[in-house]
Amino acid sequence: AGPPGMSMGKDGKPIMPPSLVGVFVVEPTSMNNNLFATGTIVANEMVDLKPEIAGKVSILNINEGQAVRKGQLLVKLNDADLQAQFLKVQAQIKLADEKLNRYQQLLKIQGVSQEEYDAALNQLGALKADAEVLKVQIGRCSITAPFDGVLGLRNISIGSYITPQQIVTTIQQLNPVKIDFSIPERYAAKIHTGSTINFTVEGNANKYQGTVYAVEPGIDVASRALKMRARANNSSNTLKPGAFAKIELILGNDENAIMIQTMSVVPVLKGQQVFGCRNGKAELVPVETGLRTEKMVQIISSLSKGDSVVTTGIMGLRPGASLKIIK
Repeated sequence: AGPPGMSMGKDGKPIMPPSLVGVFVVEPTSMNNNLFATGTIVANEMVDLKPEIAGKVSILNINEGQAVRKGQLLVKLNDADLQAQFLKVQAQIKLADEKLNRYQQLLKIQGVSQEEYDAALNQLGALKADAEVLKVQIGRCSITAPFDGVLGLRNISIGSYITPQQIVTTIQQLNPVKIDFSIPERYAAKIHTGSTINFTVEGNANKYQGTVYAVEPGIDVASRALKMRARANNSSNTLKPGAFAKIELILGNDENAIMIQTMSVVPVLKGQQVFGCRNGKAELVPVETGLRTEKMVQIISSLSKGDSVVTTGIMGLRPGASLKIIK
């Protein structure tokens, strides 16, 4: 005999009472076929500014957080020795040029040989080459803005001795900005360059719009996601690099979407499944999910109109169990 109050079957085994469950009857519904993703705001251009050579800072024009124009001088290292060498070479070039002019006149009356004239010509060319080398070395003593942008915090002071390994400051171009994000591979064919995205950022109620302009050529093997990059206007300077972005991609409208409550989906090792209710018995149904809303999830396989899906009482439920539906 079994426990008091429990019915026994013909084989002598106790008959388990039906499980009390809530059920949702599937009905196709109209759904905005939008894809939600997360991403990161990235500066359009960003550079760590470092000196090309070591030296002592003689001029410092870094106003932290201020906008600068391309080519604007930010840092100048002491180049007095190079400037002195350049002046010396310029004087030598002047003398060599005058000598060459004299040799040119003398060559016409055979006052000098062709060999002597060629030697004077080569000497002038070598001195001009030395001058060009010094100009390059003097140029390396200056750090200028590589593009229009906004400066970050500076890490040096006037009079500092700095080396090529030291970051002087950063510069970022903030208008426009880029948005890096990824989408599941099954949507790879639906998003392409030129697609529009809508997004918001933390701590800001404004809604922004951007355009996809670059797509990674391959799917990431580890995440099975496709990386994309969009560009958005930031003339208001409210979008900051590094900010977390919530992204919505507009894919279209589905008039016959199968939507069920998120709580009905049970994750398993090889995917996801739901408990269906058929002839009063629990039935496991493997499913493939699609888009999600706050409370609902799209089912793109295995379910159709009129199917009953268990929504409550799932814990401890087994396939084949008898079900009693709670109204």
